[in-house]
Amino acid sequence: MNPTTALPSVRSGQAKSKTATTSVLFIGDCVLVAVCMATAFFLRYVLNIGVVDGGSRPELTAYLLHYSAGFALFILLAENLSLYDSKVALSVEKSTARLLKIALYWAVMFLGSSLILKLNPPISRLFVGYSCALMCLILPFWRLSYLRFWSKVGFGKGLTRRVLIVGGSVNNRKLAEKMSANPEDPYEIVGVVASRYASKSERGGLPLLGSLDDLEEVFLNYDIDVVAVADSDISRGEILKIATLSERHFVEFNLIPDHFEVFTRCLGLKLIGNQHVMGVAELPQNQIFSRMVKRIVDIIGALFGLLISLPIFPVVAFLIWKESPGPILYRQVRTGKGGASFTIYKFRSMKLASEADGKARWCRPDDDRRLKIGAFMRKWNIDEIPQFWNVLKGDMSLVGPRPERPELIVDFLDEIPHYQSRHSVRPGMSGWAQVNGLRGNTSLEDRIRYDLDYIENWSLWLDLVIKFRTFIHFNNAY
Repeated sequence: MNPTTALPSVRSGQAKSKTATTSVLFIGDCVLVAVCMATAFFLRYVLNIGVVDGGSRPELTAYLLHYSAGFALFILLAENLSLYDSKVALSVEKSTARLLKIALYWAVMFLGSSLILKLNPPISRLFVGYSCALMCLILPFWRLSYLRFWSKVGFGKGLTRRVLIVGGSVNNRKLAEKMSANPEDPYEIVGVVASRYASKSERGGLPLLGSLDDLEEVFLNYDIDVVAVADSDISRGEILKIATLSERHFVEFNLIPDHFEVFTRCLGLKLIGNQHVMGVAELPQNQIFSRMVKRIVDIIGALFGLLISLPIFPVVAFLIWKESPGPILYRQVRTGKGGASFTIYKFRSMKLASEADGKARWCRPDDDRRLKIGAFMRKWNIDEIPQFWNVLKGDMSLVGPRPERPELIVDFLDEIPHYQSRHSVRPGMSGWAQVNGLRGNTSLEDRIRYDLDYIENWSLWLDLVIKFRTFIHFNNAY
């Protein structure tokens, strides 16, 4: 069989596998949405759960219009938010986040439309609330179960895409590991085509399949699905040649953005005037909807934190004053979002004049500057409680990179690559680096790496995970 006629069947096989999988997910979602609404009707009008005055029960047939409208609204939202895009549908994490967003939008829009249209019988708020809650529980569980089963029985093998890397670089091994890291979106690295001679170590230990002149033959012999150009020194003419051959053989063409070292997940095409340019798009938590949600959570969390901690304020104040008479609160200038300075508040955990020499330094294990009560407070993060006020003021968030002192940052900017990028978002009372043990006198490079990873991959769920881990992880808390 001629290789050129075999390749399209490989591509179509993958397309059919993806189509079949997303079709099953779509059908399953439709069935379960109907089940959720029927169950919500039963909970509201048959069992009368949560109802003070049960009132009269509408006929099931009278609610058919509401069912149809709710069902159609879910489908429209799912389509609009790309729920069945293969990159979303085949990822448990992405599809779960998208489903939760759709369910919340559905509830708000369904209730809003019922008020505007004055439907008869009116739509019960409890019915909508139960439907939304059931969707948030059942739909993600169904997708998780199906995708796990789908992967376990080997259906996913037909979706594995074969990748060819162009360019001889010691970073190829790291690149290959990143590409193969997600089992929900499987890729297999076939080998390397080098634009120049590259030893095995120079190409990251990956097999050398040929040179650029052999590219078409490699496409035909190795059933390549994706080509990734990872050589920044390759000429424009050679890139055009690779792109042309890729198009001819139905191979997906990609350029690895090695000129960007941070926020690579946020890279994309955007418009400046009428010109398309490659650049870093808006960071996840700086998008309008995400900013609103995160700020609402911050305000609610800060108010709750201040209220439940009020009883311990006088106790902590007394213990600090008894051991070291003087100010109870410690004020210090820190650097926040966009490099703006603000005053941070903490319970004083150090002796007075602990930095009398004017030198800024981190606390060390068994630091003799600490108060006895200070060591206890720092271990259990009690000294951070006044920062709920900073969160309410908008200087900080509940979760984010920890703010540093301006005098320390001056040195960091030259010593640590991409340090300033952590100031793209509000600093936090707790952060991804801190719950992974990177606090105090630990590696700055590692802390920055964790901070940037948090910023680039932010989600409300990640914030909740960090807050939970804040209460159970105390490594290097001294």
